[in-house]
Amino acid sequence: MGKASESESILTKAEPVTSDFKKAEVIVQKILDLPNLQWIYHPELKERLPIKVLETDIIKKNFSLNKFGQKVRIVSKAELKVEKIKDLVIIHTLHIKNDTTEFGLSFNIEDVGCSGNFYKKNGKWEVLAYSVWEN
Repeated sequence: MGKASESESILTKAEPVTSDFKKAEVIVQKILDLPNLQWIYHPELKERLPIKVLETDIIKKNFSLNKFGQKVRIVSKAELKVEKIKDLVIIHTLHIKNDTTEFGLSFNIEDVGCSGNFYKKNGKWEVLAYSVWEN
């Protein structure tokens, strides 16, 4: 636990980080790590790494997310168009409240969608329920 606290204090000193920023960052990491989503990433395909997530009003470029030992790349809409990126996680729904979160995502290259909910228990975000489907 000490290491996480050190990271938070380093982040806080480096730039103004609001609790909403940190909360969103933690939740997005938890979404990316959901067990039933792991197959969609295909880390064995080098062109799929690093994992890419679309930047939104909530998901910021300076989020510190990791997947498969690499920093997740947060991609702007401009970068998406210029680079013609196809393997992009799009978190289109992310409603974060004090102790609940609702989310929805799509991963078009695999034609997959996912939605679900988290809740805060003893200060930690835990998955309540989620489903993954192929179109």
